[in-house]
Amino acid sequence: MKMGNELGKFDHLFKNIIPNSVGGIKIFSENDSYKITQQYDSVTKLENKLWSNLYQKLEFILDQYASKEYLIGLHALSIPNNKFPEFDTISPLIKNSTGWELIPVAGFLDEELFFKINTNHQFPVTDIIRESPRFDEKYSDITIQNKSGYTPEPDIFHDIQGHVPFLMNKDYAKFMWEIGLLGYEIIKDKKALGRDLVMHNLKRLQNFSWWTYEYGLLNNNGGTDVLRRRKNDIQYEIYGAGIISSLDEVKNIIACAKGGSNQSRFIPYNIEEVVMTCFDYSHIQDRYFVIDSMEELYKSFAENKDLFWFEG
Repeated sequence: MKMGNELGKFDHLFKNIIPNSVGGIKIFSENDSYKITQQYDSVTKLENKLWSNLYQKLEFILDQYASKEYLIGLHALSIPNNKFPEFDTISPLIKNSTGWELIPVAGFLDEELFFKINTNHQFPVTDIIRESPRFDEKYSDITIQNKSGYTPEPDIFHDIQGHVPFLMNKDYAKFMWEIGLLGYEIIKDKKALGRDLVMHNLKRLQNFSWWTYEYGLLNNNGGTDVLRRRKNDIQYEIYGAGIISSLDEVKNIIACAKGGSNQSRFIPYNIEEVVMTCFDYSHIQDRYFVIDSMEELYKSFAENKDLFWFEG
């Protein structure tokens, strides 16, 4: 999900307010031709090489530091480490496991369409990869900060390598469906709160999503080490897809956890603080919220949905 740079009436209530906007990006709505078919036979050698380089740079480090849910899902899907993944091969495996399926899309979707797709147990995935000619052409008129590790919209590596393994877990898949349903209800103004409060509550949900399933950490209790080739030697496990798909972000967490850097802070998870803390999506994160377990995350969301229905 992505929000625009429009300031809302209630934005003064947020902490860490940062202008987040990259102009010139096409946002697809339900009335656009947003669905595509992956042209797998047209994938170039360079695109396969870019995928391979990204995957292999992260493969062993994620094996050591990613969460149990991620590692189990990744092993079950057998995503290739040397070439582009094929959506038609991966999607049936997810469908059989949790009922979700992949929907190839042309680019960034607006919030209403994104949430609607999620309520149908569908996850949108793109077929473009960072640093490729197709990527460079698409963003030729856009200035991108942190270009080496950041894309203005999700690419295939972020979608498939970062998010999709988690969709093999039934509890996680249910959690994502509940977020999609809540988001759709907010944007449709189910409680007739008016546009200003819809915008505010949507940003609360975006903050929650960012600091959890995009950039969240777990406390490491050692239980996942049986799945690893090398023992996790820091206090945290990674479950945020934005971290998982960024080597720079992973390295930053390791450095900070080992005391080699103070660039970022580790903050105990508190859902009230999370929903009110804005984010900067064009730089390495300056903080990470840490949960004790995925069950804590699911429970806190289920029991605190009133936080996303602020009435002024």
